[in-house]
Amino acid sequence: MSRGVHIRDREKNLDAVTRPCKVRKNGKYTFSIILTQLNRQIRRMCEALGYKVTKLVRIRIMNVELGSLKSGAVRKIEGQELKKLYEQAGTHEGTGGAFE
Repeated sequence: MSRGVHIRDREKNLDAVTRPCKVRKNGKYTFSIILTQLNRQIRRMCEALGYKVTKLVRIRIMNVELGSLKSGAVRKIEGQELKKLYEQAGTHEGTGGAFE
């Protein structure tokens, strides 16, 4: 996974190599993956290597820690957290537009 994983799925017309990611073993049957991809891509990558994903938990989106936020719930992002998010996204705060 640290060099990317080749995923081929003829039914979905998918033939690609994933982005490299960081992997940390947490226990005999568990590990953490740090990358910027979608859950479905993580599942496909693990499947391609013979792993079965039984639980997948998103803990952070960019700099925003999700903590105990339940699925479908929302929370306000403000202050330094919001400023950092805009910086990472390359936009001006409140405009939604790109930096010039």
